[in-house]
Amino acid sequence: MSAHEPSNARPAIPGATPSPALSPTPGPTPGVVGRIQQLWHYPVKSMVGQQTDSAIITRAGMLGDRGWIVRDEENNENTVVRTLPKLLLFAAEYVAPVRDNRIPDVRITFPDGSSAQSADPDINQRLSPALGKPVSLWSLQPKRHWQHYRLRSVMGSKDMKRMFASKELPDFSSISWKLLSELMLFSTPLGRYYDVYPLHLITTGALQQMQQIEPEGDFGAHRFRPNIVIESQAGVTGFDDVAWVGGKLHIGDEVVIAVESRTVRCSMPAQPQQGAGKDSRVLRAIDRHANRHFGVNATVIKAGTVNVGDQVRWQPVPRSALARGVQAVSGRAKNTVSHGLLNLVDRLLKP
Repeated sequence: MSAHEPSNARPAIPGATPSPALSPTPGPTPGVVGRIQQLWHYPVKSMVGQQTDSAIITRAGMLGDRGWIVRDEENNENTVVRTLPKLLLFAAEYVAPVRDNRIPDVRITFPDGSSAQSADPDINQRLSPALGKPVSLWSLQPKRHWQHYRLRSVMGSKDMKRMFASKELPDFSSISWKLLSELMLFSTPLGRYYDVYPLHLITTGALQQMQQIEPEGDFGAHRFRPNIVIESQAGVTGFDDVAWVGGKLHIGDEVVIAVESRTVRCSMPAQPQQGAGKDSRVLRAIDRHANRHFGVNATVIKAGTVNVGDQVRWQPVPRSALARGVQAVSGRAKNTVSHGLLNLVDRLLKP
């Protein structure tokens, strides 16, 4: 899930007032803001993914990202980490290069080190006992198969709080009404297996900032499941990506993306996963010092190929003070209405 900078709708946490060192980095000067340090795609949703040196970015996101999903046959709905956190203990990789829109088979590595492929006739029988319930493995289904994406019941306020492991609802001001209504009814946007937006980015400057805040925490990039890790400019620490929201990033010679919102974090970064143990300090620090936001979400304006080492340039989109003020007011109103709608679902459908 994703949102713009927090609207301070959540109650303040005692003792959580950020010091100047924890404030977002001042707005950058248009131009180079860093280089691509890592590229990731995740062949199976909620499993550990693959790093790559090069990736094709389409209008729908990174080619090959989240091409498969595990389906809960008991509840008749697609799984996500909040419903089946054991998925993070599995890793997945494609057995062939991803080309066009054809999704290759995947090889899944189990927590015990054994492996199986999606083409194996007994793949579901292998996965089910390992995950503790009857499941099946599905490749990406077209949008017209909407029943495949449908949740068992409409998501309300209590469900959202469980998803984010929080006593309060997050800020939904940046999510369109269409997306919010989809996510109340479906596990992911129709025709896609990503959560809300096609691309997720984090920066080394923000990771270093969080490590300084909580030195004992494990702030490895892999915990946040980004598609793109941007190495911040030399000497830059802090939440440098916050200032990019509303602007464009030009990556390499071809790709242009729109930075839509900051990312609201669910409980996933704190969960144990293959190669990393449980670390509640990560989520507590983000909750306390960044209002549960970390990283940014993006949509694709111009498709193309990106490579590790590519330069990343930021371009602001000019907006008048009036336009910014109207956007802030409408965002707060949308957040209030969204929270009210989710609470209404609980009252009417979840006694």
